[in-house]
Amino acid sequence: MLSIMRKQASSWIIKVLLFAIVAVFIFWGVGSFNAGRDTKVADVNGEIVSYDAYREAYDRLREQYRSAYGGAINDEMLKSMQLEEQALNQIIHRILMLQEASRLDIQVADQSIDKAIQEIPAFQNNGVFDEARAEMLLSQNRLSVADFRNNFREDLIIDKLRALVVDGVVANEHEAKEWFEWYNAEIDLNYMLFQGDHYKDIDTTDEEIAAHFKTNETDYRTEPQVKVSYLFFDPMAYRSQVEVPQEKIAEYYYDNIDEFKSEKTVEARHILLKLDADADAQTVAAKEQEARKIYELAKSGKAFDALAKQYSEGPTREKGGYLGEFKKEAMVKPFADKAFGMTPGEISEPVRTNFGWHIIKVENVKEANIQTLEAAADGIREKLIDTGARTLALQKAEKVYDATLFEGADLADVAQQNQVPVRTTEFFTPQGLNTPEIGAPRLFAEKAFTLQKMGISDIQDFNDGYYLLQVIDRIEAAIPSLDKVKNDVRVDLIRKKQNERAKADAQACLDALKAGKSLDEIAAQFEPKPLQTGFFKRAGSIPEIGYEQGISEAAFALGSDKTLPDQIFEGAKGWYVIQLKERRPPSEEGFNKEKSAIVSRLTEQKKQTTLQQWLADLRAHGTVEVNYDLVR
Repeated sequence: MLSIMRKQASSWIIKVLLFAIVAVFIFWGVGSFNAGRDTKVADVNGEIVSYDAYREAYDRLREQYRSAYGGAINDEMLKSMQLEEQALNQIIHRILMLQEASRLDIQVADQSIDKAIQEIPAFQNNGVFDEARAEMLLSQNRLSVADFRNNFREDLIIDKLRALVVDGVVANEHEAKEWFEWYNAEIDLNYMLFQGDHYKDIDTTDEEIAAHFKTNETDYRTEPQVKVSYLFFDPMAYRSQVEVPQEKIAEYYYDNIDEFKSEKTVEARHILLKLDADADAQTVAAKEQEARKIYELAKSGKAFDALAKQYSEGPTREKGGYLGEFKKEAMVKPFADKAFGMTPGEISEPVRTNFGWHIIKVENVKEANIQTLEAAADGIREKLIDTGARTLALQKAEKVYDATLFEGADLADVAQQNQVPVRTTEFFTPQGLNTPEIGAPRLFAEKAFTLQKMGISDIQDFNDGYYLLQVIDRIEAAIPSLDKVKNDVRVDLIRKKQNERAKADAQACLDALKAGKSLDEIAAQFEPKPLQTGFFKRAGSIPEIGYEQGISEAAFALGSDKTLPDQIFEGAKGWYVIQLKERRPPSEEGFNKEKSAIVSRLTEQKKQTTLQQWLADLRAHGTVEVNYDLVR
């Protein structure tokens, strides 16, 4: 295949992202900028980015996020990530880098491309490049060999250019120490908390209530409400009508044979002696010697779980090193290769991974197998019955829906004609219904509020079955009269006055401290007593106070020359007055222990910053025009 790639190299169009490869390079696979329709999204030093190329990059980026986060990310979250701008910048940066690489005459030899392709894990079988597997993967993703190779060449060129820009960038020990001291410094605060609900002598007049309502009347606006009639087509009601002959079960089994395959799994324990990835040879050897001593103890008959509890430095220590049952790809390669070559009861000699030295004991092995048709039959039958029942329910829903298309149709009349029971909700708000009868009440409510009064929805699938909705009554949002919400307004006004009193007292407390009084002197004047947080770091929660970023930032700006901040702080519990009690620097020993890891992390951060600044300069000195009307 590699020789074919060399012979067929030509202009490229990337249609689908190979997710197993994308992580290798920053700007992988942004599409052919000139391909597709003529609509111009951007012009980068004379090179045109088409709308199709932009949309292709955007769609790919969106799917990457969805694939990475699954159900934890929704459309609103995706929108907040400004994917449009990210996708366009990816394309522009790639073009700029390729243009600069061409100016510098950066090239990549065919042999280097071959080697890099052979090292792609997705193209390997048991760690060895598999040409047939590579061709199959490319074909499945609608990539030609020539397209892939040319795109890969550009990725390697970009990688070489990036190396020219950032390889000389390193963080030094002084920067590492500054960061360590900044991040690990600890402070202890004296503070007083003024809480509004402690002020019980607050009262209001009718005039004040009326004025507060007039100023804040939109806060009391009622939510819109709707009342809905709906039909529910429950697949469970159709299960008895579904027949599944044996030949259908067999057909499903052979058409979906992968569904009945189970991979080999191993159940094991391990003892881990940790090592930093960049540990020196002497440290590595010392840890290995320690691991071998533990291995000899295990081989002599000592209980492995007891040894793990005594010696292991991994998170499973308290469970006797128990890892449970796992597939091969769940573990790092050296560990997995060893564990999957062992038999139940066998204990391995020390195995080195990026985490350190492991001693493995395999407790059970389940070989890969394929469930027989006979064993799978009942499960297949249930699945086919479920599928058939949903089909029948949908067909019934479609028949009824067709009858609602006549002008002026009433859902209740249509339901009666088709012998489907009609159900009616109480009035509810956009927040949804609190009823177990509807499988997805939030989705139900969302759809209902898109309908006009007497409007009938199309067929809705709310997971538990199919629905038709008709809004039979609607109450619009409105600002109520004061009489209806007077008690709520009074409660809100009292809370407002309490908060104002707490704020005023907190400010008076801070002013007194600045005037030279002590907290103990001030405590006699106010109800709250002086409190103390105890030591905490910048990134941590403040003891007794919680996560209050404003307080934390102001506190760490204090020092021996200024122990009081300029202001009071409103937190979740009330108003705070703080005073620095003590600042404690981190230990030298702690820095020496973490120094190499900090230098490595800061170096990577500096490289990323340098690269981004270099790209910004490249863009600023070029001519980049963007048609934002097409992007947003």
